[in-house]
Amino acid sequence: MATQDIWQRTVDLSNRVFAVTSDIDLPHGDPWPTVVTLFLAQANERLHSVKVLSDSDNDHWDSAVILTRSLFELAVNLAYIEKDANGRLTQYLRHGGIPLTHEEAEQLQQEIEQNPQPAVLGIVPARAWKKLQKMCKDLGDGWVREYEMFYRYSSVPTHAGAFTLGKTLIQLLQQSPPTAQQRAMVLITALALHLRVGEIGAKTFPREINLENVKTLRKERQDLGQSLSTHQPPRPPPPPPPQLVFGQQLFSLGTRSSRRRFEYCPRYRSTTAHLVSS
Repeated sequence: MATQDIWQRTVDLSNRVFAVTSDIDLPHGDPWPTVVTLFLAQANERLHSVKVLSDSDNDHWDSAVILTRSLFELAVNLAYIEKDANGRLTQYLRHGGIPLTHEEAEQLQQEIEQNPQPAVLGIVPARAWKKLQKMCKDLGDGWVREYEMFYRYSSVPTHAGAFTLGKTLIQLLQQSPPTAQQRAMVLITALALHLRVGEIGAKTFPREINLENVKTLRKERQDLGQSLSTHQPPRPPPPPPPQLVFGQQLFSLGTRSSRRRFEYCPRYRSTTAHLVSS
């Protein structure tokens, strides 16, 4: 199967996923269904953005990777909370300053009225409520593997460290957009993460989301990932180093970090295409 065909099939699958997981009414009362609805809405937004950014007409592949990384965090947090919703949900919400009682809501309202523009430090917690790596370990080896491979790699475009410059320089010199295979790989990864959130949504809202439909979509995504992993184009030769003052060092940096770690890493490419869901 041609890679371009896989890309189009991945886009079509994304559209079908949206049709299954969208338009859930916001519930009232029990905080767990409310949180699942909000996570699902965010997952839909992230997946749609990844699809748009990965399209060849836009050529914003790095930005798509960054949003997929955010979707990974979203899926990990919800899956971790689901394992012990009674105990973990309260901790998660309190860490974010979400009132859980009428008294807490009234107190928060008074604080807002007294200080309508509080400092960011007073709103956003200084740390995450749980370390992401620890949550992945609790969820199982599949999540740990994706943390070590995809999540660490995606820090390349996310953070502005000097190690990102080599990869960017190569892209500018070659003037070549991401291939259809690279674009499909990111979208397939995003789909795997989104469908983990969607499965939890189906368990929470069995009337609105059919769990068997979600499982069928996950199976189709796995088949697409398998097709992508078996359709590996030959490795291109590295381009000559740029003739700049520090170009040789910068090119070597990009080759050692981004390029070898991702584009030339069969283990990563295979793992990403087969995102393991525990």
